Amino acid sequence: MRAVLGVMILCLISGQAAQAIDIAQNGSTATLSGPIRDGDQFRLRAFLATPEGRQVRMLRLTSPGGRIFPAREMARDIRNAGLVTVVDASRDSCNSACTGLFAAGVRRLYLNAGFPDGAAVKTGLGFHEGNAPQQSGGRGYSGPATADMNNIYYEMGVPGAASLITKATFNRMYKISGQTALSLGIATSLSAR
Repeated sequence: MRAVLGVMILCLISGQAAQAIDIAQNGSTATLSGPIRDGDQFRLRAFLATPEGRQVRMLRLTSPGGRIFPAREMARDIRNAGLVTVVDASRDSCNSACTGLFAAGVRRLYLNAGFPDGAAVKTGLGFHEGNAPQQSGGRGYSGPATADMNNIYYEMGVPGAASLITKATFNRMYKISGQTALSLGIATSLSAR
């Protein structure tokens, strides 16, 4: 418990709390929302170590993505906790590094994703090439970031996701249908059952 409190205090002191993901719990379901930042892996780990966090069986994801390193650590914790991951495409968006969290679920439910691949929708699972800060001050394509995302997919046993990462450039998003997610093994079900 002291370790959990220490991490929370460290996050507050360093200013990470204002940037951190949000984790809200309702019974055995928790919702993880917001961008993935450095330090968020500790926030999720601390939550899962609490008595309330140990009751969670399902993790709903709604995130624009973010930093790959914390996402990899979070994915490992999601898998180790045996959580089911859920993205409801009628309301949730799970883009970029968030797709690595989705891939970590022991079961992966992708709901209400009846749109075609590549649709111009704001919700659902979204993939793109990796990016990183450039000397110009903007962001640009990053081979290492793309490789790091692919490594998460392979580590989580969802190699089909790696085939989608190059469907969109680093500054665009490629949304996938439920049928594609199911056929590539990214989702295990298109139903809440």
